[in-house]
This record gives sequence, C-alpha cells and structure tokens, in this order.
Amino acid sequence: MCTVTFLPGESGVYHLTSNRDEHSGRIHALPPQRYSDIFYPKDPAGGGSWVALKRDTDAGVLLNGAFENHRRLAPYRKSRGLVFLEIIDARDPVAYFNAVCLMAIEPFTVILFISGRLFECRWDGGQKHVKQLDPGRPYIWTSVTLYDEPTRAQRETALADWYRQKDLDTGSILDFHRRAARKGEVATVSITTVRIANGKGKLRYFPLQKESAPSTNPFLIRLKHWEYWPATIIYAPLFFYWIWLSLKARSLFWFSAANPTITHSGFLLESKKQIYHLMPEGSYPKTLYCQKGTRIGQLVPRLKALGLTYPIMAKPDIGQRGMAVQLLKDECQLLRYAARTRVDFLLQEYIDHPLEIGVFYYRMPGQPAGCVTGIVGKQLLTVTGDGRSTVKTLLSRNERYVLQLPALRRALGPALQQVPANGEVLSLAPYGNHSRGAKFTDESHRITPGLQAAIDDLCRRIPGFYFGRLDIRFRDWQSLEAGEAFSVIELNGAGSEPTHIYDPEHSIFFAWREIRRHWDILFAISRANTRQQGLAQMSFGKGIKMLWDYSRHEKLIAG
Repeated sequence: MCTVTFLPGESGVYHLTSNRDEHSGRIHALPPQRYSDIFYPKDPAGGGSWVALKRDTDAGVLLNGAFENHRRLAPYRKSRGLVFLEIIDARDPVAYFNAVCLMAIEPFTVILFISGRLFECRWDGGQKHVKQLDPGRPYIWTSVTLYDEPTRAQRETALADWYRQKDLDTGSILDFHRRAARKGEVATVSITTVRIANGKGKLRYFPLQKESAPSTNPFLIRLKHWEYWPATIIYAPLFFYWIWLSLKARSLFWFSAANPTITHSGFLLESKKQIYHLMPEGSYPKTLYCQKGTRIGQLVPRLKALGLTYPIMAKPDIGQRGMAVQLLKDECQLLRYAARTRVDFLLQEYIDHPLEIGVFYYRMPGQPAGCVTGIVGKQLLTVTGDGRSTVKTLLSRNERYVLQLPALRRALGPALQQVPANGEVLSLAPYGNHSRGAKFTDESHRITPGLQAAIDDLCRRIPGFYFGRLDIRFRDWQSLEAGEAFSVIELNGAGSEPTHIYDPEHSIFFAWREIRRHWDILFAISRANTRQQGLAQMSFGKGIKMLWDYSRHEKLIAG
C-alpha cells in the first residue's frame, strides 16, 4: 500500500483511508464483503487484505515495509495480508501483534484504530515497534518501499497544509488521495476509506481501474505468461546457438561428457536410483526401488523393512517434469499407483521441511571448488478458504491456477467441491514443480559464501558430478548453510534448466541470456572431461536412439 491517512474530524468523526498500489499484472481485488465480524476487500491470490473494519468500531490498514526499503528474502512463510487479518481479528489486536511470532514474515506496518485509540505497529524483519499516537491530530504514511525520506516529508507537509484549509468529508479526502495516486507499471488501483462516527463505522471501496475477472482461457493465460509457453517456443531462438556449439564440438550431443557417471550425463533417461546411489548416505530421502508390476503384497514388507510410513512419495525412476509424481496417503492409494504404473518407480520418504528450492551448481574438472549460479524458490500451489467458496472456485480466481485445473480434477476429484473454512490454507500439490502450479521466484540473492561452501561440500562427494541442479527441501536457511536439516529430493544433470529464469518478474530476454550462459558452462565442462579423461562424445546414432527411447518412455509414463 502506498499512501494512508488518518484524519480526525469534528464531533468524534475519524477517517482512515488507504491507496492500494499494485503491479499492473496483479489480479484485481475482490470487492469488500463481511467475513464473520470483519468487513474487507480481499486479494484473491493470497486471500489476505490491506484494510479492514471490525464490528463497526475498530479499523486497520496495512503498509508494505517498516522504516526503510528492505531487501526481499523470500520465500516467506505467510503473506502480510493474512497476518494483517489475524491481527485485526484478535480480541486485542495490539496485544496480539506484540505476542505473535513474525519470523520469516516480510516487514510491514499496521495502523490500528481500536476503541478510539490510535497505534502504529511496525515489524522490521527482526524487531517489533509499537507507538501509541494522538488520535486528535492528522497523520500520513507512505510506503517506504516506494518513496524515500524527503518525499515522505513533503507529503506530510502537503497533508498538514491541506488539512488546515479543507472542510473534512469523504469527497475531499478522496480528492486528496486521488492526487497522491501513482501511475505506471505500479499504479494505484483503488482507494478505500473507513469513516467511524460515534461508534458506527462504514467502509467504502472505490476502484480506480476497471475490475476485470481473471481469464479462464488457458491459451490467453499462457500468452500473457511466457513462463508457461511450450519449451519448443522458448528454446527456438537458441537453436542456432546450439548448432554453433555442436560445430565446435563436432557433435550434436556435445553435452554427453559433462557428468561421466550419470547415464547420458543426466540429459535424458537418467535413473534416479542410479543417481541416489552416487550421493552420500543421508543426503537424500529413504528410497525403495520398485519394478513395474510389483505386487502390493511384496511392497508392504519392503516398506516396513526400510522404515517408510505414510505419507510417501511415488515417482517414476526415470521421469520428467513431475509426470506421475504422487503423494500416497495410505495402502489403498499405493495399490492403485502400483497397479496403474507402466514403468519402474520409486517409493520415497516424504520430507516435510517447510522450504523448497532448486540450486544450480557446477564445477570445472580439475578445480578444487565449484560455484552456485542461481537459486529458485518454490511457492507451492495453495488456496486460502473464505468459508463460502469451493476449492475449484478459489482456484479459478488465480490465472496461474486455472492452468492446473485439468490435472487437479484427475488428482482430487470430488475434493475440488469442498469449502475450506475462512483462513484455512490447503496445499494442493506437495512438491515444487512448475508444471504442477508452483510459483518460481529468483532467490539468487541468497547465494552466500556459507551456502556455496555447503553445496560444494556435498557435490564434491558425488563422483563424476560437475553440472546440474539440486532440488532441496530444508528447515531454514541457517541450517542449510550449516549442512543440517535438509534433503536433496532430486539431482538433475545436463538436462537441467536454470529454473530461476521462470520468476514472473523476469523477461524472456533474461531467460535466453541465462540459458545461453549455462550452455557455455556445460560446453566447457564436457570439453574438459573429453580432453582430460579421454571420454568420447555421444555419436549421432546413439543420440537419436536416446531421443527415440525417451519419446517412447514419456508415453508410457503418461499412460
């Protein structure tokens, strides 16, 4: 939120008004409704809000940031909009703010007008700050994430001058806020004002842009979001660069010596079982390899012997893009999965650490240490209930989730018609795969010497691994740097993408640059292994057979 004002009028009248500023691509808010004792507009993507009126007497407004513009350290465990609703919903909002744990929550400021008292509550990412203000004087707050200190001071002066000269009413307040509205990529999309007089409150919502429902047309959604374009379209402009590298290496399959101990260097058809056997014990989940056609009577004793308990993850041993990956919650689901699968598969311990990332790593042959080139954060597909809408309706309010509806209908069936309670968060895909609805965010700013050292220490203990991406679930960043409380869900080789490119904030041009940069690294590693270890490049015939075998295997997985 950009601009917030608190303005006392005559005879016990108070006005709390907020501009909502958002990126042009963000889905419009749902108009205000009453949810239990609270009346507020809702952000359909996260389920939270930025302004609320409770029981007609108490009001609150949320602003992004605390005292200064902060560096985002996502993924955060909960949105600020949801935390704001928890605060305003509490019996004593100020006491709740002081008591609630806010670690791993992005910095914010909440203005609370509670029983005639005015409070400013700030969370700076490490500490809470609460100040009681004089409700008899006017105040203005502007987002520290958008405006510097001199601009904020100018706005305070402008408010004081305007306040002395104006007759205070809703119309004049709206005029003031319209003049403060932003335009451009981040623009003011609505103004919301709360008027409280003699214990009676009224919230009014004024959209400044045409509120349009999110698209439900998959083609139009993909057209607007390049990260959902087919791979053939994304990679088409890079085709000639691949040919150039092939000419230099005298092989169309110039990547084939990059990871000598992994089938096809991990480009296609690599076995997860084979890769896990290369990794240090304890660095990956407990895993049971199962051949297709294995009967349930044979599986149960082996699961017990390995100490695997439900829920467990099931996935093809040779897979791609999250296909046929499923969380199994009981023996009946295991029976169905084993009966349906047409390929060898793995049953794996479910790692329930709260955070998941993909870490891209490489090490030049002969060098003592490697390098982390990118980190992608994964926000799993979740919906937040409002107590009235079905899961399917909640999904349809987010364009990104609309694309997942066909797969979710097959996976969840009647569960799509259930109505989650107000504020209830449902996770609909327990793994961070982009094709299964996870939102990818570029977290490369988290690359620190400590993190690089921890990843490098692990990767140097994997024989013959020089290039690829590790998908990791972990408890917290401090533990990961210490090499504790984490598990490598998968390790991918030469076919790995630098998936931080799929952050919606990145352009397709950024993606092309990053792909080309990583191809250059892969090329150099494969050439070095060819020279130093005398490895031969994959022949044209073997390469074509690899592609043909992969096409057949993919059809088997798809069923």
